[in-house]
Amino acid sequence: MSVAFEELEGSPRIRVNEQGTTAVRVFRVAWTDWQDLAHELIGTFRVVGLATQFVPPITFPGLPNLIVSDLTVEPFDPGNPDGSAGVTLGARTNAYPAGGAKLTATYRTMLDERTPSRKDLPKVPDGTFLTYSADLGSERLAVPGRAWRWSAMSSERVPDDVNPGVLVPSGVFTLRWQRVPAPPWTKIRELRGKVNNAAFVSATAETVLFLGARVSRRFQFVDDGGFWNLDYTFAENTKTLADGLTKVGWNYFFRETAIAGQHWLAIQDADGNPPYAAGDFLQLFQFE
Repeated sequence: MSVAFEELEGSPRIRVNEQGTTAVRVFRVAWTDWQDLAHELIGTFRVVGLATQFVPPITFPGLPNLIVSDLTVEPFDPGNPDGSAGVTLGARTNAYPAGGAKLTATYRTMLDERTPSRKDLPKVPDGTFLTYSADLGSERLAVPGRAWRWSAMSSERVPDDVNPGVLVPSGVFTLRWQRVPAPPWTKIRELRGKVNNAAFVSATAETVLFLGARVSRRFQFVDDGGFWNLDYTFAENTKTLADGLTKVGWNYFFRETAIAGQHWLAIQDADGNPPYAAGDFLQLFQFE
């Protein structure tokens, strides 16, 4: 059942800048109804038996990528509390049945996986939201001079005390999965330290390493409410083979002496196992 409210004068306010779009709406609602309105704005998940019941959040009208990120509740008429009920430290606060509550909702952009310009991000369940951020990195490999010769004098080796470095560009990116009711705890542990077994965020198989998750709690103001935010961090390491087209990743290492003109070669142990096992990263975006 929807909660009755009125939107106050001066609302909404919208701000657009380089970081995205934010908007603010201000409502007046009965004092006893503010929690119900908050649930409608934020959305709720409840796990009943083995089923997840979901009430989607209310997005900003006309801007469906704006989701409530912050709520402030205060008396609409702070000078007129109900003095008939005794206030206690642990059981009862002031109430404002005459003026009601003023609820300020702040909305922010949250929907990278539905952006038309970025179609390679994992799909997440309805009501949850995925955003992408990335940073740059590199890995420097010191190669003994004995592996090289001076190009102007092809017969002369580079001295042993000269160690030319091979710089391998790399990157670290984070996928922030927000409003998650039941994180996949088991899969997070199973996949940590593994590489992707198939293309992932446009990266070739075995070029992305899952480093782990940073987890935080959000919107838990009553026992049966609240969500989790999961920041999944991945490291991408890509080498290009001699054909200029083939991309390889974490299980390939530099060999001093090339084979068929190729220095980047896969390695394995005596049982045929690579250093990094592969896994299905899409399992990270499913409820447990």
